[in-house]
Amino acid sequence: MEILFMVFMVIVSIMALFAVMVVFRDVVKEILLARRERNATANVAQQAPVAEPVVEQAVEEPVEAPVEEEVVEETAEETVEEPVEEEVAITEEDDGKISFSAKQQQTLDEKYLALSSEAKNWYDEIIKYASAVENSKRYKNARYEEYKVGKNRLVRLLIKRGVINCEFILHNSDFRNYVQENKISVKQSATTMLVEDATTVDAVKNSIDIVVSAIAEEKEYKKQLAREKRRAARANSKAVAEETETENA
Repeated sequence: MEILFMVFMVIVSIMALFAVMVVFRDVVKEILLARRERNATANVAQQAPVAEPVVEQAVEEPVEAPVEEEVVEETAEETVEEPVEEEVAITEEDDGKISFSAKQQQTLDEKYLALSSEAKNWYDEIIKYASAVENSKRYKNARYEEYKVGKNRLVRLLIKRGVINCEFILHNSDFRNYVQENKISVKQSATTMLVEDATTVDAVKNSIDIVVSAIAEEKEYKKQLAREKRRAARANSKAVAEETETENA
């Protein structure tokens, strides 16, 4: 399993790097096209040759993993973790060459301090609501802050480009029960909600309530299954006892 996990992380890193290089290529094309148009306007007869861009490979920074606390046994959620975004600076040298360099990744606390006072109030209101849920536990690292009940995520908060992002894992109860009963492995992507006004804050709270209701339904469903298993076990024991008595008679 450790080897598979390492292979998976290598593949994810390669895919992330490839995606970054594709974005670099598109940015370079747009810059070169704009320069050609400016040169053509200034002097159609004499266009300066455009030097090929020099690309410096962005350095991927490690992400600090959250410190897991002891949790109550609940239904495990399957999530797909996206690669950490790198902030890239694009600079044009005197000789016409374009270079790319990775900026220092800001922490969640630094991004929070850069928010407006209104956005800070929205953020604080959401975490206060999530932390008030019974048995809610807080997990935080340099990239995000998350609240869980057992292994079930209530909400994960990130700040991207100055906007609060709230991520949820919203399960359909019937579908989740089906995959659990049939032991099917499913990875569900998170639903993201951008908090840009007070109305969205209310929507985030409602989404947390939906997750809490789903957790309660899942607990009741597990209790019902346990009761059915006990009844079946008692009925089986009774049938065996009766059969034994008949044979002895």
